[in-house]
Amino acid sequence: MRLLDESGFAPFDAGVLADAWRQQPMDDARLLPELSLGDLEKALAAGDRSEAPRNRDRQMDRFAALTSAPTLEATVELNRSLHR
Repeated sequence: MRLLDESGFAPFDAGVLADAWRQQPMDDARLLPELSLGDLEKALAAGDRSEAPRNRDRQMDRFAALTSAPTLEATVELNRSLHR
């Protein structure tokens, strides 16, 4: 546990395996890594199972429309902008 604490990460029980969909790519909990544990819990609870596939498809369309490879910062911003 000490190494986990020193790494800057905190353990978080995100629930049962049946709710793992709440942590999939294009969901708030995955796109906003700077969330506090309280905000992470809220983001997981607010997850919409039908929204992740739509977000994925919208994001693929957005990336396909780019004329050059985005920077890391631009990629992060594109991902986060799905949830504003």
